[in-house]
Amino acid sequence: MLKREYCGNRPTKLRLRVLDLFVDFFVFIFRKTKHNKYIVPNKILLFNFGHLGDMLMMSYMINALKNKHPHIEIHIVAGSWCKNLIVNNPLYDKVFFINHYRTNRSTISIFAKFKLYVNDIKTFLAEHKNLYYSHSFDFRYSGYNANLLLPFLNAEQKIGFGTRGMGSLLDIEYYMLPTPFHSIDQQIQSLRSLGVAQTSKNIEPILLMPADEKNTLDIQKDYFIIFPEAGTKNRMFSNAFWITISDYILEKRPDVQIMICGLTEYSSKLNVELEKKYPGKIIDAVGKLSILQMIPVLKESIGALTLDSFPAHIASTITTTLCLFKEGTGLEYFPINAKPTYIIHDHKYSKDVKSFREQMTIHYITSLNERILQKIVTQAMDELFKFKKS
Repeated sequence: MLKREYCGNRPTKLRLRVLDLFVDFFVFIFRKTKHNKYIVPNKILLFNFGHLGDMLMMSYMINALKNKHPHIEIHIVAGSWCKNLIVNNPLYDKVFFINHYRTNRSTISIFAKFKLYVNDIKTFLAEHKNLYYSHSFDFRYSGYNANLLLPFLNAEQKIGFGTRGMGSLLDIEYYMLPTPFHSIDQQIQSLRSLGVAQTSKNIEPILLMPADEKNTLDIQKDYFIIFPEAGTKNRMFSNAFWITISDYILEKRPDVQIMICGLTEYSSKLNVELEKKYPGKIIDAVGKLSILQMIPVLKESIGALTLDSFPAHIASTITTTLCLFKEGTGLEYFPINAKPTYIIHDHKYSKDVKSFREQMTIHYITSLNERILQKIVTQAMDELFKFKKS
């Protein structure tokens, strides 16, 4: 039988275990029953304090849920950084924003983040006071979740994970799967009671948010897109690496342009260096595309090169994609692709994963050292993009 295991380092696990000694005791004393029988879903409240990749993958599961129960109403609580994925998305009937101070990546101080978090909770609870739900779901199992809010929710059945503490406040608590697993398989457990049967291998990655066709980019011919940024610097590569890869692309396809797409000074510097070397061949998209504008741009591209970040997830649903997962989490966050996708990674606990989804190739190496990686990447591009061999 599965048991509660905590996500985090050893001090975090110890802190959560001590916290749960008190929470479990109070629940045992004051809460006499749990609603763990089947309840017909009609209105559902979702929580997800994760980032864009988490939200995108969750949308695949919610689409499967809505296909099973087309008449349910779904409200979602998320960070405002996800608004482009959830506002005006037909999956969600109402959107609330709570910017969790520990997942807020803005540059404001931790005090300002905490103050915003508290104010967001107050606003949400004031609006929530007169709303009633058949179910609440929280998909977060390894990051900060909304279990703290469970006693204040007007939900008949509360479902989620206790892996970050306070699991006894849930009516139905789910546990960690044996590793390695994909995050979809971990999270979709919580929807099994409502008849959702999909797994990470067969779930459909459908994008339902409205695309924005307007952009001001100078696109004159066919193009590849490079996304050189990841959430943390240790997962990124030097400009010299990307210039070498660009050299290879333009050697094999001198008729194309290369688009550099990112948000920070890192991408801007890469764009400047490439523009000097290949004037007229580089499309500067740094800071110029919203997520909704990115969708049609990806559709028109020949293919994309990404790191372990949100672009890997969205690109692989739309265009042929090469993903470099350096010092990442391996299978757990491999993208749910709909197009040919080639993943090169160094996650040792996923090294035996040879296949995952259709149209996906997985290549494990012990280290994504740039010097060694260049040859492997060019070979992968030959295979993926059908480059002619010299």
